[in-house]
Amino acid sequence: MNKDLEALTFIRAGWYISYMNYCATGEGVTSIIAVSGSAERSEKLLKYQLPGYFHPHIVTAPIDAYADMEVAKMIEWIPDAAKRILQQIPPASGEYVAHLHYNLS
Repeated sequence: MNKDLEALTFIRAGWYISYMNYCATGEGVTSIIAVSGSAERSEKLLKYQLPGYFHPHIVTAPIDAYADMEVAKMIEWIPDAAKRILQQIPPASGEYVAHLHYNLS
């Protein structure tokens, strides 16, 4: 399966993404991403990973062809191997969570 077809199949699968980006001077950038079969579940997965004061900054959106630029950028951070696995299973039967940290100082 070519890469464009894989991406299209993943987008049509019915998944949701929740993410939060945190930038701090001297600490770098931290992004936490959660993917699940419902908006509520992906947000719950993310909230479990974060202190409460970050919860208002969580963004949750469907993974679909109408994703805005920021959401599309976060979807790109999901590894192709994870996308392949997720597109092969029903959305209610799997999830993906990742912590990405970059120290840019």
